[in-house]
Amino acid sequence: MNAIRSVLDRLTGAFCCVLLSVMIVVVVWQVVSRYVLNDPSTFSEELLRFGVIWLSLVGAAYVAGKNKHMSINILVEHATGRKRAALQILIQVFFLLFALGILLPGGVRAVGLTGQQLSPVLQIPMSYIYAAIPTCGVLIAIYALLNIADVVRGAGETPPSSMQEILASED
Repeated sequence: MNAIRSVLDRLTGAFCCVLLSVMIVVVVWQVVSRYVLNDPSTFSEELLRFGVIWLSLVGAAYVAGKNKHMSINILVEHATGRKRAALQILIQVFFLLFALGILLPGGVRAVGLTGQQLSPVLQIPMSYIYAAIPTCGVLIAIYALLNIADVVRGAGETPPSSMQEILASED
């Protein structure tokens, strides 16, 4: 399981890093073309919008896989032993249900509905953009299963219980 998580983390993290790097280059080009060349770029705004969509959704899956998503964990903080493990599994089951029940089928439907639509400037099929939704669903589902397996094996990452633990984990 750790090998699967490691490969998935590297691929997902690398994808997000490359995409963010490309977006930075496009933003720089947009500024240069607008203010230096006095000829605003026509493709950059649309490309950045699509990049933000992909980066947000794939990044959300990555963060969910690392158990670093925003959460209110007061119940998990106060639970111990089996109750804590049960709560952690329940949280991952909700992630799994959301991914398999909403993101995946809804995303597949959106991809199907937008297959013939082209983006106004880049002229690429909008289904490429909407493909971020089912991709995110698959990633979240895989990560949720991996997280459940970690909790069952006793290797699950427990959320920090205090601000000191949060700050210590960032050092």
